[in-house]
Amino acid sequence: MSVEPPVPRDSALGVLVRRTAQGLEVLLGRRVRTSRFMPGNLVFPGGVLEPGDGEGEARWRRAASREVAEETGLAVSPEAWRDLGERVTPPLFPVRFRTRFFLTELLEETAPGPPPSPQEIESLGFHRPGQVLQDWEAGRAMVPPPVLPLLRALAEAPGDAEHLAERLREVNAGEARTPRIEFLPDVWMLPLRTDTLPPATHTNAWMPGRARFVVLDPGTADPQELDALARAVERRRREGAVLEAIVLTHGHPDHASGAGQAAELLGVPVRAHAAVLEALPLGSWTGAPLAEGDVLDLGGLHLATLETPGHAPGHLAFHLPELQAAIVGDLLSSLSTILVDPEEGDMDAFLASLARVGTLRCRTLLPAHGGPLPGRALDDAIAHRRARAQRVADAVHGGATSLRAIADAAYADTPEAPTVLRDRQTLSHLRALERAGRVTCTGDHWRP
Repeated sequence: MSVEPPVPRDSALGVLVRRTAQGLEVLLGRRVRTSRFMPGNLVFPGGVLEPGDGEGEARWRRAASREVAEETGLAVSPEAWRDLGERVTPPLFPVRFRTRFFLTELLEETAPGPPPSPQEIESLGFHRPGQVLQDWEAGRAMVPPPVLPLLRALAEAPGDAEHLAERLREVNAGEARTPRIEFLPDVWMLPLRTDTLPPATHTNAWMPGRARFVVLDPGTADPQELDALARAVERRRREGAVLEAIVLTHGHPDHASGAGQAAELLGVPVRAHAAVLEALPLGSWTGAPLAEGDVLDLGGLHLATLETPGHAPGHLAFHLPELQAAIVGDLLSSLSTILVDPEEGDMDAFLASLARVGTLRCRTLLPAHGGPLPGRALDDAIAHRRARAQRVADAVHGGATSLRAIADAAYADTPEAPTVLRDRQTLSHLRALERAGRVTCTGDHWRP
């Protein structure tokens, strides 16, 4: 059932800078908080190419000028842009872009007015890059991962426009080869192509830590994907951090199939719940098991272990208290509903695990599939599961007796869902309803 990641759409962004007595400043807009893509984030103005932008290489520059005018009201000639190279959105989002970046330098007195497109950008302003980075590190601002390395380069001694453009081109080229993807400070990640359930195509390998760090869920044995992981780890090591271990949230193949190879490649042990370690062929790379209450000190960033059963035996989540965040494995996904298979999962335990993580009041949740989620996603998931359970119960009380008939009725609102997944999820709900005394089963027939 494997699928391909969404095809990136061509887009162009403008990096507009000005020099003031306080130093270099860059124009950033804050995306509206209801946006589907990067809501509330500070971004460079830009957008997707349109047919009116024409053909050939010049269309990228024309698109950058058009988008900047639409979003900021500022007029920049297509010939005034300096090309900074391109980046592609990682394959963890349902919307992706192949983006060309362009630079231009404006006069010191240049200032944008109110956003011409408030349905896209709610505020505009020139910012000192270093201050934006400080605000992001303190949790006062949200910045997309592709923007962060460019802000770091802008915060350095920039030189003239030509040298600045050259430096930013180098940054983009390096990020395209070995990206430093950070949604939160000190938590790197890399999406790895895995054999997972659609619509997901990748599993996020999260890498939290400061002086020390760990790699969570390398779920692929593909040599190319493991090589990409090794390059990301080496980049972090060059910046002075020490890799301590491979850590697993649970033992499903799309989370753990590359654990042994990654451990050998990187020279560190694998740590997970005892039940997961016992089931994996890790040999000498088996590390100490992790259990409820275990805390890893990663050089000032702490990773607290939470036992969160329900989706799979030995499932763990990890609390990052300093960041008000949690790495939640397969408790949540921003791409789809998590499957609770009745042969190894338990719907009641799964709901209890969601509620338990919810008591931490995290601002950010880092799932294994898809992008980060707000803390309220836990309550939303619980409400969704309870509503689905009620639909299952209603189907039985309405006269459906077979698993297929109950699933068809309970999932009538999602006809595109694969039949086998609907059936398995429905059976998990039925078993929970049976334990609660709301339904009973005789042979293959369910009744009130």
